[in-house]
Amino acid sequence: MDIKGVIKAHGFTLIDVANKMEITKGGISQIVNGSPNVRTLRTIAEIVGCKVGDFFKDEMTEEKESSPVLRCPHCGEELHIYIE
Repeated sequence: MDIKGVIKAHGFTLIDVANKMEITKGGISQIVNGSPNVRTLRTIAEIVGCKVGDFFKDEMTEEKESSPVLRCPHCGEELHIYIE
């Protein structure tokens, strides 16, 4: 999860977000480095103007890149296989 990177990409600093959330610098640091709940992620997303899913893009991209890709022998279309 890249909360800090998304915040920065949208032109905010952690301090900006902390101030808008009315929490301390230490509080936002704990959120960014910990496991925030969905409510907290929604709040941050609203502040910086993004979607909650944006915080997980790196993980979704890595998952797709590491998944094997096969081609259908009949039509040639790619078949993506995701192993959980």
